[in-house]
Amino acid sequence: NVTYTDVAFGANVDCIADAHDLPFIDQSFDACIAVAVLEHVVDPYRCVQEVCRVLRPDGFVYAETPFMQPVHMGAHDFTRFSYLGHRRLFRNFNEVRSGIAGGAGTSAAQLLRYALSATSSRPTLIKWLNLFGLLCTYPLRWLDYLSHANISAYNSASAFYFFGSLRVEPITDRELLTFFRGT
Repeated sequence: NVTYTDVAFGANVDCIADAHDLPFIDQSFDACIAVAVLEHVVDPYRCVQEVCRVLRPDGFVYAETPFMQPVHMGAHDFTRFSYLGHRRLFRNFNEVRSGIAGGAGTSAAQLLRYALSATSSRPTLIKWLNLFGLLCTYPLRWLDYLSHANISAYNSASAFYFFGSLRVEPITDRELLTFFRGT
């Protein structure tokens, strides 16, 4: 069974919920998936604590969160995480797998597209500039495939993913430093 939550009604939404205070009993889920969510909450650390609360022992979490991306969803866009910052966010989990969800090419394409649309303040022109930018910068995304195996790609990734299982004690900040990836 899957329970899909969101802050508003939409396709397949089973429950309207605020991730800061999930309306579920303790240890009621085997897994939680949060894709493009944690940058849109005021307190992502509290939301992850809520995930910990509702997961059964050894429950799983999967999350994708941006690092080098322009603002999206306007006033509802709050936070970015480096790889190490993302790992700290999920310090209550053992890592099963983690890494880059969108690489340097995606970062460059998004930045150039938004820079192009920033040259106007007229909404219609912004839409056209955005479309033009999307078409022109799409080839930059191929850099993701060329650089994905390089450790330096962590310095300019568009987003990171984390897949882990709930642990009894959180990793310490000293332990966290051993997880650094990048140059």
